[in-house]
Parts: sequence; structure tokens; C-alpha cells
Amino acid sequence: MFTGVGGQGILLAGDVLAAVALQAGLDVKKSEIRGLSRRFGSVWCQVRIAEEVHSPVCGEGAIDFLVSLEMQEGLRRLPYLNNNGTALINRFWIDSNGTARSEPPPEFDELKYPNCLWLDGTETTHDAEQTRSLNFYMLGALSGILPFDESTWKAAIELVVQPRFLPANLDMFAAGSDAVLVHPAAPRKPK
Repeated sequence: MFTGVGGQGILLAGDVLAAVALQAGLDVKKSEIRGLSRRFGSVWCQVRIAEEVHSPVCGEGAIDFLVSLEMQEGLRRLPYLNNNGTALINRFWIDSNGTARSEPPPEFDELKYPNCLWLDGTETTHDAEQTRSLNFYMLGALSGILPFDESTWKAAIELVVQPRFLPANLDMFAAGSDAVLVHPAAPRKPK
């Protein structure tokens, strides 16, 4: 599942993962949920991948991976994660006043969420002046866990993304992949 707010490229990230799975010869079903159809409204999509997929959606406690580009949206969707699942959550949130913040609220404790990998995607993409490529940073992080090879990911990105956006998106994809590879709590990609 991918989740975040409008304008972050959630649906595009889902399209890329679906293309990766299709190129690997797997069955894929994708569903999209758009809360408010405006910038900063809740958006999420599920991408189901298997030898055979019967339904495009699954209920709470059933997903293996959650990728969230906005912290509060990720926490909202945690009930969908199964007991052995992993959540990749970007340390970025929008407060009740609509102000974007990179530091979580003072009362928030990351240690309460042991199955979550907290990533600094917004900070990394901002430093690289590629803020519109946060979705590819998070896809890169996911690629470090899923059993698809780098060439399959790259081919899928090239298939889905317009050529003029490829360099920035591939750079941020690589940065996300590197971030999860060195993250001490990250599960390791199956061989």
C-alpha cells in the first residue's frame, strides 16, 4: 500500500510497482482511493502482487508493505499491515493548520512502532533540490526490500515516467535504495 497526500505522486508510485511486478511475470491488481481531490487531501492505493490475484483490495491486517510519504497518513493506515509487515514512513507531516513539518509532534514516539522504518526522504529530496521526486525516493527504499532486481525497477520506471523526468527520479530512487540498505532495522531483500 502507498499512502500520502494529494500532490505527492502516490498513484504514480503504485503504477511503477505494478509495472515492476508485470515485468517480473506476476499478476497485479491496483486500486486507488482519493480522499479529497485536491492538494494535501488523503490519497492511497493498494498494489496486490502474486501468481494469481483475485481482488484489487485487501482488508486490515493483510498487507505486507506500507509505504507512506506523509507520516500521519502512514500511521492511519498501519492497521492494514500484517503482523510480519514492514512500513516505510517518511518523516514529514502536515499539522492541523496545514503547515508542513519535518519534525514529528513532541508527544510522538517512534519506538511505539517497531515494524516501521522511519526515513528522511523529504530532507534528502529537498537537499538535492528534487522535492517532486519524493515518491521515487520511497520507491527506492521499497526496492531494497522487495525481491525484484534493479534492472526490472529501472525498466518499469522508464516505462511509466516521461523521459524529461527520468534523471531526477532515477537519482532519488537510488538515494532511497541506499538509505534502506544502510538502515539498521530494514529487513533484507530475499536472494
